[in-house]
Amino acid sequence: MIEIICNGDDDAKDKVGKTSKNTVIRRPKNIKQIGDVSSNRKIYIEDYAFTYIRSIAYGAEPEEQAGILLGECQKSQDEKCLFIKGVIKARIMEEDGRQGIYFDEKVWNGIYADVEKYFPNLDVVGWFAALPDVTTERMQYLRRLHLDNFAGNMKTLYLINKADREESFYLYENGDLRKQKGYVCFYERNYEMQEYMLQKRGHKSIEAPEKDKVMKSIRTIIQEKEEQKLQKKNAVFMYGISSFMVVVVLVIGINLMNSYEKMKNLDQSLNTIALQMSNMNDNSGDNAAEVSGGIVSVNKLDGNVYPTQAETQAQEQQNVQQNTAGQQSAGSSSITQQTIPTETQASQETASQGAASEEAAAEPEYESYIVKSGDTIMNICKRHYGDISKFSEIIELNDLENADQLYVGQEIKLP
Repeated sequence: MIEIICNGDDDAKDKVGKTSKNTVIRRPKNIKQIGDVSSNRKIYIEDYAFTYIRSIAYGAEPEEQAGILLGECQKSQDEKCLFIKGVIKARIMEEDGRQGIYFDEKVWNGIYADVEKYFPNLDVVGWFAALPDVTTERMQYLRRLHLDNFAGNMKTLYLINKADREESFYLYENGDLRKQKGYVCFYERNYEMQEYMLQKRGHKSIEAPEKDKVMKSIRTIIQEKEEQKLQKKNAVFMYGISSFMVVVVLVIGINLMNSYEKMKNLDQSLNTIALQMSNMNDNSGDNAAEVSGGIVSVNKLDGNVYPTQAETQAQEQQNVQQNTAGQQSAGSSSITQQTIPTETQASQETASQGAASEEAAAEPEYESYIVKSGDTIMNICKRHYGDISKFSEIIELNDLENADQLYVGQEIKLP
């Protein structure tokens, strides 16, 4: 049974086991379950390491192959997890009549050299063996190799039977190697394993041609993921720059609008002040006009003539003098009247008659004429006088501004 699971952060948190010392098992997010993994002892193998083992097992070489599994073991209160992240192929030489798989000092020296070079941060957590066929005798031999070189409950054997194409993990339980029901393949960045595989590609037994395509595909996927992350970073950066530029443009636009409103208000204020000053000048020129002697003041708003302050004072003094003279005249006349009443009355009557005749002679005589339809000053002159010699005199007598603008029923004075 194969089940593919992509764990999110919440799933990872739900599956985290904790001991009384608060130790935490760091589980990978992207996994593929193979078989039954309900046991409290679980085996996780990284996809690059898994692919490399299969390339060795099903390569062109028919003989037995073996290697070391590298990784780490994590424990919690309820379970133990073995994480396999690296693989080193053992350089086993057929010499001194020895054949098959074995681990001696020379083989271990080569293994430790590669571990120090490619996987300095990983520990030996087991081994793998790929056999053309697994018999009972070969299984007993593999059990002895495991006990002699990989003692421990959490040391594993990954056994590949090429004849049956059967692949299984084994753990040491109760004095014997027990086949596990399933395991978990996980996916993550594994630069150390990639570097090791690339360095060993020159060896004939490393990868079969069909497995090389798989590796290229895996590297292509990783490169695409790296490019996608780089594109996301660039997109975030460009989004930040774009947002900043938008804010700058908005601030500049707001400042320009405020400046424009201020200039507009200033211009309106200046225009208002200029208009007020112009009106003040016009009013000062139109409201009063003084004659050179300061005697007459003319108001152009209503067209009337008003006396100035000096003229008013002079008029008041003249009125006072006239009142005084009148009182004195009244007193003298009363005395004269008492002394010579008859002669004075006769002379006053004669004087009053003479003054009346003088006033009557001073007032010019004129006759009235009612304007009819079609009348003009010139026609009226010709009709009454026979010529237009009285034209200007009629205009002055009647205070006419326009001799041609008369209306029916208007009274005209004729000299």
